[in-house]
Parts: sequence; C-alpha cells; structure tokens
Amino acid sequence: MNTFSITMPVADRPKMTARAIRSVLNQQYPHWELMVVDDGSNEETKEVIHSFAEKDERIKVLTHDKGYNRAISRNDGMDSSRNDWICWLDSDDEYVSHYLRACDRMINQNPQYKIFNFSHLIYFPNNTSTVRPAFRPALTDVGHEWFRSGNIGTGAFIFRRDLWLSDKKYRIPDEASPYAFAAKSNFDVRLTPQDDAYSKIGDNPEGAFTDGKLRQGLSLGNPWGDDHLQFFKLTRDNYSMPFDIALYIVYPRASEEDYEYF
Repeated sequence: MNTFSITMPVADRPKMTARAIRSVLNQQYPHWELMVVDDGSNEETKEVIHSFAEKDERIKVLTHDKGYNRAISRNDGMDSSRNDWICWLDSDDEYVSHYLRACDRMINQNPQYKIFNFSHLIYFPNNTSTVRPAFRPALTDVGHEWFRSGNIGTGAFIFRRDLWLSDKKYRIPDEASPYAFAAKSNFDVRLTPQDDAYSKIGDNPEGAFTDGKLRQGLSLGNPWGDDHLQFFKLTRDNYSMPFDIALYIVYPRASEEDYEYF
C-alpha cells in the first residue's frame, strides 16, 4: 500500500485554502496525510485550517509565528512528513478527485521509479483554460538533461520520501526571499556571452538575482520557481516517469475575488 504526504504552505487565502483542502478530502484514495503549514496567515484563514483539522486527523497543522514564505514552509512540511511519497499542493490550486488513485497506479505499475510527473489543467480568470502536457526532458546516463524553468508545475510531480531523507543535495534552500532563494540555489542560468546580462554577472550566477533589473528571465520563475528547482535537483541523478494524465488544477493570477468565477 502506497501512502502519501501532501505539503501545502498557507498564507491569506481563506476561500482558496478551503477549496484546496476539500480537494484532498475528496480523494478517492484514502491513504494520505496533509501537512498544512500556516505561514503567518490571518485569523480568517486560521479558522478555515483548524476547522478542517479538527474533523480529520489526517490533516496536520504546522504554525509559523511570522511569514517565512513558501520555500521554508515547504521544507518544514516535508521534514514533518511520515508517508512513503511526497506531493505538493499550493493553497490556491486543487487536486482532481482521482489524483492520488492515479499516482498509486503509476507507482504500482512502475516500481523501479522514484519520481513521477504528469499533466495539469490551467484555468484563467477570463474563463479560458488549457492543458500543460507532461514534461519530458531528455534522458542522460544518470538522470535528465539540463532544463530551464516553466516546464513543471507545483503539483505535477511526486517523489519518494526516501530521496528527501537520503541526501541534503535534494533540499531546496531555506530562504525567505525569492531573490536569496534563487541565489542560494546555485542554479546554472546557462548564460552565454551573447546574452545581454552576461557581462554584468560574469561567472557568478548570484549576480543575476540580486539586481532587480536583471531578474526577469534569470530567476527560477513565478517568482520563486521552487517547483522547478525541486524537480531539477531530483532529476540530476534520478529518472522521472511522465504520464499524460491531467491531475492537478492551477489557477494562475487568481485572487480571492476571482474565487466565485471558478
């Protein structure tokens, strides 16, 4: 039996947070725990979180006294997880009801893999939608090729918890600022002498993230890119099995005011 640990940082999104938690409660596969990391949320959001946790013991709440931001919260949730597989969920997104059931089937059919990734649905506030196919980076001898951000989504991959426990090299940086997070990641931005910013940062990628004028196109994405960096780190020396099945729903640029439209 496969068991899943879902980590979800939460700030000030009471309606969307409730929707995200309900999507976990509605899973057809019951063997999960949800690590809700309350990252200094407002009172309304706290009430939402604790009302769900009081009704289902599989929901655990970790509390930060102040906002550390998403990377630290994500790491805290994964550090506190106990199940076999780690999944990510953002508080403004949701799972389809067969998310975990489909993941369980992927695992059972492909026991040699420790990472899986899949498609996800994207809904925009203007009532348009699209499907992002499963990302398929080319294979190398020990993992996948180098790839830029923008190819993998927060909830569109899962990985075995023993990878997280086995080696600190898979850990994303514990940083509260997206700029510090990007600089500390030591991510190779693959600049070439033909790039305009190349002469300004030389061989030190940290320079690409400390100057606000240079951030566009050189950050890890949106603006954190923690999903990309986590998947990238894991696939330096592990293979991910892709599946073209849309299991995760993303609401980009949505706000609490947009909630009623979805």
